[in-house]
Amino acid sequence: MASLGREAAEAAIGRVLLEHWQGTGDAGSSPPVETVAHDIYNLLLRGASDVQVERHLRGIERDDLHKPELATQTLEPVLRSLRSIERTI
Repeated sequence: MASLGREAAEAAIGRVLLEHWQGTGDAGSSPPVETVAHDIYNLLLRGASDVQVERHLRGIERDDLHKPELATQTLEPVLRSLRSIERTI
């Protein structure tokens, strides 16, 4: 599989996040998905664990999206998608 550049990888991460948050009515809210995708990209590059990535996303859901109830939804599909992207960068 071809290696994704930073911009393509961040765009793919952004699509995963938008899909996950689409039903919340907050897709695209502050912080911009591009900023979150950039942060997740950097976490993946540094070898962050699933727990670290999940904590980061949960913090965004709670503090920035003001949706603490999202903590009841599993992030397993999101993490699988992010790890799939990680293998291409």
